[in-house]
Amino acid sequence: MAAASSPTHRRLLIVVAVLAVAAFGGMIALWPDSDDLPGGEQLEDLVPAEIVSFEAFEGEPSDLDEELGPPFGTSGLRADIEVRLLEGPDAGEVVVLRDLPLEGYPDLRVGDRVTLDRVGVPDGEPTYFITDFQRTPTLLILLGVFIAAVLLIGRWHGFRSLVGLGLSLIIVVTFIVPAILAGQNPPLVALVGAVAVMIITLYLAHGVNEMTTAAIVGTTGALVITVGLGLWFIDRGRITGYASDDALFASFAVQGLDLQGLVLAGLIIAALGVLDDVTVSQASTVFALHDTDRTLTWSALFARAMKVGRDHIASVVNTLFLAYAGASLALLVLFSTGGVSNAELFNSEIIAEEVVKIIVGSLGLIAAVPLTTALAARVAVDRPDGAPPIGGHPPHGHAGGAAAAPTSDAEASAATGVWTATSRTDAPAARPSEAETRFDPDHIQLGMERFQEQLERGELQPPASDDGDDEPSTG
Repeated sequence: MAAASSPTHRRLLIVVAVLAVAAFGGMIALWPDSDDLPGGEQLEDLVPAEIVSFEAFEGEPSDLDEELGPPFGTSGLRADIEVRLLEGPDAGEVVVLRDLPLEGYPDLRVGDRVTLDRVGVPDGEPTYFITDFQRTPTLLILLGVFIAAVLLIGRWHGFRSLVGLGLSLIIVVTFIVPAILAGQNPPLVALVGAVAVMIITLYLAHGVNEMTTAAIVGTTGALVITVGLGLWFIDRGRITGYASDDALFASFAVQGLDLQGLVLAGLIIAALGVLDDVTVSQASTVFALHDTDRTLTWSALFARAMKVGRDHIASVVNTLFLAYAGASLALLVLFSTGGVSNAELFNSEIIAEEVVKIIVGSLGLIAAVPLTTALAARVAVDRPDGAPPIGGHPPHGHAGGAAAAPTSDAEASAATGVWTATSRTDAPAARPSEAETRFDPDHIQLGMERFQEQLERGELQPPASDDGDDEPSTG
């Protein structure tokens, strides 16, 4: 763990330590006992099978199908399907499933793997029914492609982010869901689990440094604002949680389940995923700007980083809306055909719940940007002059930085990997003063104009190519 480089960072580390103690202490206190978990009836094991052959034919629609009509009635298309059992007491045998309705099935192919439910009959042959298709191989291929892409592009950072993803999944599956099933308060469980996930994954993916610490504290502040707004508007909007079919089924399975609290718990977990992205990006922007010019004051650094933050807000808020709209697309299509007015549709709980989630989550994102930017800017300007940039590269030579200047143009070209101009007189070029090397838009524009003129005259030579994977050092 890197040592704190400034009093501000040390204070933020104390805040993170308090959050960690509260989160992991809360997990211990809320961790459910196995006796508290509702026990469901153990279903008989399903049997994997493979389609050997099938014959589709037109059947006669039932009276109910004709009465309901499309889209609720079936078309009458049916099939006789031969399947080979792959496991179970009858493994290896071929079973014929006769006169199965094909409505709702994908296109059948020989070799498709399916899952069968085996229903035993006293003193008779067991009966099998197709319950689902086996998607596990396809999902494993997709997961493998995802992991390979993350490792190929992200390398060591990508590996650490995958480990963080695995730990997040473990916390959700082994703590958050069981604790809610055991009757614990859903928002409290979600908040405790979310803070634990945030601390573990951010430090694991981005390292223990000033940038990550500022992002964690900023995320926590925005999460508190999100929870407060969610509590107020869910109660004020009379959101009960009963509008969702999934929630209704869960309430039947778990007696006394707080469905209203479950709505807020879902909002907390969903908001955390987007807040992490916003806060880390903002903190990274702040430190990148400060590493470019160590003479920037807090107000100047905050103002420059907020220019990026405003663009981030605009894009992420739109992303959040589209994510919720995509998840509810089938519902929106259904409502659009129901003859319900837009005002009535907007007032319905099932839509109001999504509106509350979108807007409350967006407000949390909006609050996260200035909060994280202000914290990160304060930590950045309080760092010692010789502190290395986040990422381990040597600091730039501003405001007493310890970076050593190259002793020749050739060394400067080799160190920075930039194009160099060839002088016809081979006279050494005069080095810019410190004032000229500071971040100045006019100076940069003038330099680009000179670069363009030299390029047109053919006075530029490219640097030596770097066949390595890493970028050329900027130190």
